[in-house]
Amino acid sequence: MERTIHRFIPLIRFYHIPSADFVTKVYPFKEILPKDLINNILVFHMAPDEKLNVDVQSPRKPKCVYDSVIISDKHFAIFSSWIENKNESYYNVNNIPYKFNLLYRASRDGNTIATFHAKCDNKGATIVIVKITNSEQIVGGYNPLYWDSSNGWKPTSDSFIFSFANKDNLQSAKLGYSNYGDPYSVFGGNVNYGPLFGGGHDLGFSNNRWYRSCSSSYPDVGIPLNNFQTDDYEVFQVVKK
Repeated sequence: MERTIHRFIPLIRFYHIPSADFVTKVYPFKEILPKDLINNILVFHMAPDEKLNVDVQSPRKPKCVYDSVIISDKHFAIFSSWIENKNESYYNVNNIPYKFNLLYRASRDGNTIATFHAKCDNKGATIVIVKITNSEQIVGGYNPLYWDSSNGWKPTSDSFIFSFANKDNLQSAKLGYSNYGDPYSVFGGNVNYGPLFGGGHDLGFSNNRWYRSCSSSYPDVGIPLNNFQTDDYEVFQVVKK
């Protein structure tokens, strides 16, 4: 076994294995691992201020399970918690109770209202994620009903809009649910409007631009006022597992 695993040892990020996992899952095999490696890892965990003359490789960046070029799995866990009106840490990446199926990506499918409706109408609940240009901010909204190009408003207490001032800082999130089932919670859409949340246009897409006019149907969550430039946006169908 020692000969078998020898060639794989340089590929393993031993120093990024949590100390509890190292003690219980790696250390029992110390007899077939290089002794200097075991000693260095023990020093790394037990005396973190000591300098080691070793090359500690950076941790591998986990690949997003969901097909997004904007956000990570951790965001989908937070969305799952918000969908069920729970604390944002209620779910984690290991117990997400929903499937998030990519329906539309503006940069891939074409940034037009017609394409959005062709791909997203009558698909049930969806969540929209928008990346703002020249910043790490993302904004978006959850429609628990459906888009349908009906030119009509839909009331619901379960829709929400959100903002992450910095998508890499999950603590920067702000969330706002529809005000008491506002009758103008979500607009089904038409040839002039893509996703639209709120009667005062709390967040919307029209004339090939994202914008916010005011906070009327939702609390202010820090979405920029007026028109704002975006790099991309995605729409995911939300399906209970």
